[in-house]
This record gives sequence, C-alpha cells and structure tokens, in this order.
Amino acid sequence: MKKSTLIMFLTFSYCGAYSQNYADTLYIEEVEIIGDKIIKPDKVIAVCFETDSSVIRKNADISLSELLSENTDIFIKSYGQGLSATASFRGTGASHTQILWNGISLNNPMLGQADLSLIPVFFVDKAVILKSGSSLLSVGGALGGGILLTSGIETKKGFSTSLMQIFGSNNTYKTFAKITGGNSILTASLKFYHEQSENDFLYYNNAVGNPVFERQKNADYKKNALLNTVAVKLSENKKVKLNTWLQYFDRNIPPIMSFQGDGRLENQTGNDFKTIVEYFSDKRKLKTKISAGFINENMQYFSGDKTENETFVRTDSKSKVNRFFSNLKYDYKINDKYFFQTQLTSEYQKANYFDKKTEISYFAERNFTELLIYSDYKAEKNINSYALLRANLTDKKFLPLMYSGGIMIFSDKIPFTFKTGISRNYKNPSLNDLFWIPGGNPDLRPEKSFSGDFNLNYKISDKNNLKLESDINGYISHINDWIIWMPGDFQYWRAENIKKVFARGFEFSLSGKYNLKKLKTHFKINYSYTKTTNETDKGDIADASYGKQLIYIPLHKANALLDIGYKRSYIRFSHVYTGERFTSSSNEDIRHRLPAYNIDNITVGKKINVKKVNADIQVKIKNLLNVDYQEILWRAMPGRQFFISLKIEI
Repeated sequence: MKKSTLIMFLTFSYCGAYSQNYADTLYIEEVEIIGDKIIKPDKVIAVCFETDSSVIRKNADISLSELLSENTDIFIKSYGQGLSATASFRGTGASHTQILWNGISLNNPMLGQADLSLIPVFFVDKAVILKSGSSLLSVGGALGGGILLTSGIETKKGFSTSLMQIFGSNNTYKTFAKITGGNSILTASLKFYHEQSENDFLYYNNAVGNPVFERQKNADYKKNALLNTVAVKLSENKKVKLNTWLQYFDRNIPPIMSFQGDGRLENQTGNDFKTIVEYFSDKRKLKTKISAGFINENMQYFSGDKTENETFVRTDSKSKVNRFFSNLKYDYKINDKYFFQTQLTSEYQKANYFDKKTEISYFAERNFTELLIYSDYKAEKNINSYALLRANLTDKKFLPLMYSGGIMIFSDKIPFTFKTGISRNYKNPSLNDLFWIPGGNPDLRPEKSFSGDFNLNYKISDKNNLKLESDINGYISHINDWIIWMPGDFQYWRAENIKKVFARGFEFSLSGKYNLKKLKTHFKINYSYTKTTNETDKGDIADASYGKQLIYIPLHKANALLDIGYKRSYIRFSHVYTGERFTSSSNEDIRHRLPAYNIDNITVGKKINVKKVNADIQVKIKNLLNVDYQEILWRAMPGRQFFISLKIEI
C-alpha cells in the first residue's frame, strides 16, 4: 500500500519538460501536427542535427532503413533487397535499438528487434534519433539508442489527395496514395502503400569455385499497408487522436550465394495490426497525454528442400504476439527555471510459437511497468542541466534504477554549445532468449550499460542566406552481461550472459544551405568512427575474440548528400561509404572479412503545376556505378537499378 501511494504521489506531483538529448532529427515540411507536442524551453539539453525541412517528404518512396543509411551515421545491416534490415547504434546490436511509433515500441518481444525494411517513410511525419543514454527520455532498454517515429495529421481545413506511382528494375512497382480531409473540428487521413518486385537481379557470385554471373532466384516479395488517422478537436486545448496501422507482407528468401542447386524453398509471411488512441490536454503550464492501444503480430516461416518427387520440410512455424499498453504523461512548467515531467507506462505481452514439423512450441507472458521522472533546471543564464530516473518493474521484479544526467553550456556572443552527460541503462532479455526450446535460458540476467558522451555544436549564418552547422560527438560505453547464443553441452546452442563489450568512438556532421535567387543548394556530410571490442575475460570464453572488433560493426561509416534545385527542376546525389566488417569474432582469417564499399545514388526531377494540380516527375538511379558488394556474408545485393516515378497532388 505504501509503495502504491508513493508511485501515485510521484506521478501526479512531478511533471515536466521533455527534451531530446544527443539526438539527430529529421523533419518534414512545416505543418501543425496533432500529436504529442514536445516542450523544449530554450531547447535545453537538446542536440538536434536537422536536415532540410522536406527530407522525409523527398524520401517518401523508400523504407526507413534506406532513409537512415543515406541520411545518418547509423549502420544498417540488411539481408538483401526486400529482406530484414536492422539498425546498429554506436557499436551495439539490433536488439539494443528501440523503434517507437507514437510512443509505443515496434520491437517484437520474441525477437527483441524491429524490421526497418517494413516501415515505409511514407507513413512517417517526424523521426527523432536518440543515442545512448538520451534514449531513456522515451524508453528503457535502448542501450544503443532509440528511433522515435510520429504519424500525425495536418490540421488545415479542406480536402487534399496525392498519388505516387513508381516503376523500376526487376519488375518493381510501388504505389503510394493519401487522402486527407476535415474542418475545424474533425480531420481524417488515409494512407495506402503497396510494393512488389520480382527481385531477380543479376549478381556476381564469388562464393563458388568458378565465380560467375547469376540471376537471383526465389526472391520475389510484396508488401501492403494502410494507415488511418482521425483527430477530433474537443476544445481549444483538448484533442483526441486515433491511429490504426494494418500491414501484410509475403517474401521469398533466396538461398545464400554459396548454395548450389535449385531445390531450396524459404518463405516468410506476416500481418500486423496496430492501433493507439491518444488524448491531449494543453493548458498554459500543464500538458497531459493519455494513451492506450493494442498490437497484434502474426508471422509464418517455412523452409524446405524440393526434390523431384516431394518437398522435404525443415521448418513450418507460426508465431503470434499480442500486446496491450497504456501511458500517462504530464509535462509541467513551474517557471522560467524549473521544468518537470513524469510518465507512467504499462504493457502486457503474450507470445505463442509452434513449429508443426519439429513440434517445438512455447507460450510466454510478460508484464512490465516503467516510471519516468525528469527534471530540467536553468541554473544560470548560459547553463542548463537535467536529470532523470527511470524505474522498471517486470513480472514483479524491479530492475536496478536507470538514470541519466547532463549539462549544457552556451554563449550569447558566439554560436557555440557544449553538452555532456552520463547514463546507466538496463535491458531485459527477449522472450526467445528466455523461453526458446531448446536453448532458452530463464535465468538470464538483464544486460546493463554505463555510458558517457559529449557534444560540440557550432552554427553560423549570414545575410546572404548561407547557413552552416557542425557537430562533433564523442562517447564511451561499457555493456556487461551481453547476451549471446553459444554451443552448449547437449549439441544445441544456448543463450548466455557472457560478453563484456567496450564501445567508444566519435561522430562528425557538417551541413549547410545556400540560396541565390532561384538556385537552392543543401549539403550534409556524416562520419562515424566506431570501435567496439569484446572485453570478456579470456577465462570466460574459449575463443580468440578477446579485444577484437565485434562482427558486422564497421570501424568507419560515412555518407554525403547534395541537393540542388533551380526553379522547378532539381538533382539529388547521395554517397554512402561502409567500411570493412568482420564475419568472424577472431578478426583474423581474410575469408571472414567483408570489404568496404561505396554506393552512389542520383535523382533528377521536374515539378509541374497546372492550376490546382501539382505533379512531380523524377528518375532515380541506385548504385550508379554498379558496385558489387555484400552487407551480410553471401547475401547478394543488387547492382545498378533504374526507377521512374510520377507524383500528383490535388
């Protein structure tokens, strides 16, 4: 009773301001969004690397994985076009990255990660990237970082519609449609997305004895998704919003390049349903948000070998996840110096897995509740500080207290800002880590991290429309009890808390804009150096990985963007460099290294306006120089591809 009273007291008494610490931010065109307004008094403790305001709108035809790869220093690991893609922050794993949509996690509780290839940028109105300890402002357990996605709705009156059709190489077709309408009280938006491809590109196969050019087989896929948003304005300071997202995908998985034969069959299908209702109250000093929702995820996986007479089934499994969640959040501005926020989140998860071939199955449930208390304090005219605490109760067991704190120093005379902070974070094992049969380990400990980072930001602008901004970030992070699957004593792999990982590095970005009459230019350069080594004591693990770089973590990652517009014509160029990656923990054998590669993309377009109809015609060439490369060992990637698109808005 005393504990419950204390939690209620903290929840209703301590309210405050949300600020984004150590964040990259991608924004769409400037429109009012009915959603969770983030209070950013004087933008304290916020490190925001902003691209051009239309960056998401210009990239609405691609997936979130492609957007992040081309526009940020985050490393994206893709199993191939149309296949699973995950994000790696600052040398951590895919399960250490949390993807949130309108405040709810999209990470599958069984796998512990989210597939970014299934998230169309077309459904995203704003994306915010929080790195390391800054992610604690939104969610616990994101040891590497978090990606916050918002689907909003424009509050303008009237009716509008848009349609975009894309045709591309390898019989690739994409359709994007949007209808929005409303008045001062009710606004509704409906978005539809469809993509399909034969995905039978030609690639150079160097995994066989005599390297040859081959055409990829069993790689076709299709995706369909629908997003519906309805917003109701109850009064001048109260709103209700309902978001519903339905998705279906069906993809064949091609065999690896080293496979010889025609009989391998592998397929994955899935359908998801997500819905969330949100209530907003925006008073002069107090902002309230109450939300609740439901997620249902279903996935089927099949693999087998086909012979002349029959198909030998290896796996024929189904998994189902149901999640119920609720959130209560208060933001409170006491005065010009003090800001508080408190947030209470609760979620129930239920998972079922069954393989009718092997008869392996498991059922699992999990409940967790998280309480966040955040405080922002303006100590001096040019000094701000913040502190937060996050408590997690999972299945009646408390995780150790998570925390983050930092300080910002800036000057009114020079456009210079310095920020630094520390944090401690914990992540629960995934349901597969705990309950998979065989090999799941219910005695696993939560993974824990202790990290620190700093940021230097410098901005300049003049009267000639020149704007430049640069950022330098440095960080260190110690992660203990990293969960890995290792060969056990009974001829199967088992999940264990074995690794101690030390991640350190730095990130640099430089962006600029220059407008001269009808000529508009924008560029951005990102670079990251990521040194992530296995520091597990030699006595704890019997291999040669001690002190070596983790597999599939490139030491160097960089990209560059150039966008030039003149009148109604434009050209965009992007370059992505990914450094060498190791596929073996020992880092020694040359056969277990993936070479560095460079990918160039170019887009040329023309906008046409006829009365109330706006049209945009463009041609895009991906992998302009037809580079042969692999992101995952023996997973083929496409060479040069051509795409033509037509977009019409009314």
